Amino acid sequence: MSDPPKTNETSSQPATGRSQEPTRKGQLGPNYLRIIEEDEEYGHALLEPSEEQIKFEREALFEDLHLDRQRSARSFIEETFEEEMLGPQNGTPSTAESPQSYIPIRYRNPPAAAPVHDVFGDAVHAIFQKLMTRGPPVEYCHWMSYWIAKQIDKDSPVKYHECRFTPDQYVTENTAEAKKAYLDNMWKAAEKNLWMYTYNSPLLRTKWTGIHVSAEQIKGQRHKQEDRFVAYPNSLYMDTSRSDHIALLGVFDGHGGHECSQYAAGHMWETWIETRASHSEEPLEKQLKTSLDLLDERMTIRSTKECWKGGTTAVCCAIDMNKKELAFAWLGDSPGYIMDNLEVRKVTRDHSPSDPEEGRRVEEAGGQLFVIGGELRVNGVLNLTRALGDVPGRPMISNQAETCQRDIEVGDYLVILACDGISDVFNTSDLYNLVQAYVNENPVKDYNDLAHYICHEAIAHGSADNVTVVIGFLRPPQDLWRMMKIDDEEDEEEEEEEEEIDDE
Repeated sequence: MSDPPKTNETSSQPATGRSQEPTRKGQLGPNYLRIIEEDEEYGHALLEPSEEQIKFEREALFEDLHLDRQRSARSFIEETFEEEMLGPQNGTPSTAESPQSYIPIRYRNPPAAAPVHDVFGDAVHAIFQKLMTRGPPVEYCHWMSYWIAKQIDKDSPVKYHECRFTPDQYVTENTAEAKKAYLDNMWKAAEKNLWMYTYNSPLLRTKWTGIHVSAEQIKGQRHKQEDRFVAYPNSLYMDTSRSDHIALLGVFDGHGGHECSQYAAGHMWETWIETRASHSEEPLEKQLKTSLDLLDERMTIRSTKECWKGGTTAVCCAIDMNKKELAFAWLGDSPGYIMDNLEVRKVTRDHSPSDPEEGRRVEEAGGQLFVIGGELRVNGVLNLTRALGDVPGRPMISNQAETCQRDIEVGDYLVILACDGISDVFNTSDLYNLVQAYVNENPVKDYNDLAHYICHEAIAHGSADNVTVVIGFLRPPQDLWRMMKIDDEEDEEEEEEEEEIDDE
């Protein structure tokens, strides 16, 4: 097995500038950048690349990375936008033999216009959700959604990515149209880069860095999907101008609507970057809490202006692989776990009315606890005692996150964040067994589908809720597979021993 990937996290910047000769599939090369000279057969460097050069750049590999991270950015973009690249099918759309006498119209109230400081984050998350439905790895979706939004923003008369949050300003003019334009121009922004040489496109020069991640969300038996998540391997996936190496993971389980969970996932990266810029010397757990406080401040204003009635849980984890430490911050009952070589341990505690400390705090704040449907609820409504949003429920529903920080031990392999749709059907032993089963049934190259497997198993075991899982690898996936893989020879010996016992 080859060495763990070198992630270049000291700089965490896209690979740029001149580099050594790239190589095609099956060969090794330190980079896939290639300088095209004017007199080469590929054509002029400033013009469109030839088909041969495009193929060359698509198939080139990063030799110092592993698994999907060896692949070029061009190959991911082409896979994601395959339908658009193929263009319209031959022929014309079929028409009905007899035209309908009427056209059914579905009416929906138009969404409220967002403030200018929220447009860019809303757009990035909307593009991310769209890309996730097409099947590429989550880290690629984070990376590409930012790039597409930034590309479109450059052509916008208003540079929304430069609009900063100001508590006493709430300008919404033309923002609904602006948000729609981001989604409408996704393919146009991607295509513009595909018709460039790698050398001339910063987007195509991207080199994957940070921890490996896996994430999935499934609607389950609910009518609506109110879960959202983030899984950033480092800050490069949040903002390409940043060089911060710390990973950020989060799960947000919405209630009373998807608005608050969607807002959290769309803007957590902005408050995290803001916090890191001004509080980087503080302990990691304090930075994480400050980031959630800023997020809730912004969400509270938006909730009040747009009359959002719901809220969202939050469980977040910041991972500093350089200092070998991580921090959790959470509100509500979405759990956070750490898996080592022996077990999965739950790190968080549920903020629910059944917790004596939480129940006492609710009553001291003026709330009451009622048993509804066999479980305690705050004022007979919510089975949580802390959440982001839930403005009408304050102060009984607290917006103050609980935190913890710990060192990353040698035997730690995974951070697992989930919603209660997972913890309702699986305990910590179940989660460990699920990871082990997946490792033994699948090759290491499929590590990014681990979260998908756990979500589907939760549905199969009767979870009626939305289910979401985010996994951060504290060691390269290859190490997890080495540790948990059961050798075929050992299996055969165990089977022979069992047969001997049966014969006796």
